[in-house]
Amino acid sequence: MNKPKHKTPRPKPLIDQYGNIHYSADELARGGQGVVFRTKDADLAIKQPLDASGNPDGNINLRDRFQHIRLLPLPLRIPISLPLAILRDEPGYVMRLLNDMSPFSNLELDGKTRGKLAKQELPEWLNQMPNEDFALQLLHYANTGSTARRLFALSKCAATLARLHCSGIVYGDISSNNVFVGSESSKEVWLIDADNLCFETIKGVHAVYTPHYGAPEIVQGRDKSRPRTDCWAFAVMAFRSLTLCHPFIGKKVTDGDSDEGGWDADPIADDMPADLDEQAYAGYLPFIDDEDDDCNAAQSGLPRELVATSMLRRLFQETFGPGRTQPQRRPSMLFWAIEFARASDLSLNCPECKMSYFADDYTKCPYCDTSRPAFAYAKTENWKVLIPDGVSEFALPHCLFNPYSPEHYDETAYEAEINFAKQTAKPVRGTRPFPDNLEFTFVEATK
Repeated sequence: MNKPKHKTPRPKPLIDQYGNIHYSADELARGGQGVVFRTKDADLAIKQPLDASGNPDGNINLRDRFQHIRLLPLPLRIPISLPLAILRDEPGYVMRLLNDMSPFSNLELDGKTRGKLAKQELPEWLNQMPNEDFALQLLHYANTGSTARRLFALSKCAATLARLHCSGIVYGDISSNNVFVGSESSKEVWLIDADNLCFETIKGVHAVYTPHYGAPEIVQGRDKSRPRTDCWAFAVMAFRSLTLCHPFIGKKVTDGDSDEGGWDADPIADDMPADLDEQAYAGYLPFIDDEDDDCNAAQSGLPRELVATSMLRRLFQETFGPGRTQPQRRPSMLFWAIEFARASDLSLNCPECKMSYFADDYTKCPYCDTSRPAFAYAKTENWKVLIPDGVSEFALPHCLFNPYSPEHYDETAYEAEINFAKQTAKPVRGTRPFPDNLEFTFVEATK
């Protein structure tokens, strides 16, 4: 007798306040405050708040919260996925989300992807690496756009946060699960969790943060969410994604068990967690690249000069060094936005290993030793943009001809027709002539 075929249960319909029916699909991201699902509609998603036990939290007054969000003076056309409608019978809301977008956390190697990569033969440039786990991390790093894609996504995220801060608004819970990026060919980067948007206030606002991203003064219970706490969380996300290590998990944490409890061990303050990991995440330990204190020096991760320009390294140092105990020392989001955009525009992809690096700093790929390919620069007194070999048409950005604008910096100002064989560049037919201050420089491939 044939057994009946098992049928996948149809997703439970979710009805919003306007009577629209939605069917949840794949889970996109999950955090301490909620979970995000795609729906059968490619451009809509469902966010459901969670309580401490991980179940839908029906005690949150979403209607009042979203009324508050709608009254905030948000900048026009800012890429934040705002609530469209509240669910009628369950806690949660509907929000817009572009179809090809995924959380920034997908750029991190998870267990499922690690298992798939471990079954493959490593490429030659990774074959001799003694640490297999780090080799798999680098392979995933290359497969997901390497440094260049991360720099661009971080520049867009920083620009959005800078626009919020200029309007007096704090985002409140930056993490790799709350930033969504489009496909490699897409320029879209959105913040998805609008729940905690608020004005900066001295009293009365509950501070929310994702574990391992919270600023020390929030984790230690000394302050509330502010623009400078956003700057801290963003910097942690940026450092982790670029270097493949957390900015505070260094040798004091990883080697702590070997000398813990000795006669000369530092005493633990009453309000300090005993666990070294928790001390690190709460900002009690020095930055792993701290210039003045090497007791927690880095023991892993990509070399910083490979993945960050000198100015970005300075911003990390100021944020995690003096800024750890003096929050007012942290650079504002506008500095991060400008320097990530500059770094993104100076990145060159290696045609062999798919890793990227800063073209001015190397004549060969620092990862696989492949000769640097030809490229060109378009430059003005404002900016410089790298144009890779093989491109016939190239969009010249707004920031090349104008002061940096977090809203418009990457919009197309001119279109160029590039001929690498003749080393010429001219406006695409039918477009405006180039301004006089624009120069093109062609750089030959190295041998």
